[in-house]
Amino acid sequence: EIGIRRAIGAKRKQIIIQFLIEAMVLSFVGGILGLAMGVAIPFFITWFAKMPTVITPMGILLPLCVSLGIGIVFGLYPAARAARVDPIVALRHE
Repeated sequence: EIGIRRAIGAKRKQIIIQFLIEAMVLSFVGGILGLAMGVAIPFFITWFAKMPTVITPMGILLPLCVSLGIGIVFGLYPAARAARVDPIVALRHE
C-alpha cells in the first residue's frame, strides 16, 4: 500500500498523516470501548451494592484525550518509518 501510494506520487507528509489518522482512530475506538466498560461496570456493581455512582464530564473527557494522545505518540515512529521507505523497495515486497 505504501509503495503504491509513493509510486503514484504521494508525499511523505501524506503517508505520515495517513498512519497517524489510522493510529488515532484505533486508539480512539479503544478509548470509547474502555470508557463504555468503565462506565457500565461501576453501574452494574452499584446496582448490587445500592451505592450511588458519580461520573463527571472530566472522567469521560480525560480518558478519551489520553487515548488519542497515546495514538499520536505511538503512531509517530511507525508513520515516520513508513514514509521513509523507498517506493521500489516497498513494491518489491508486495
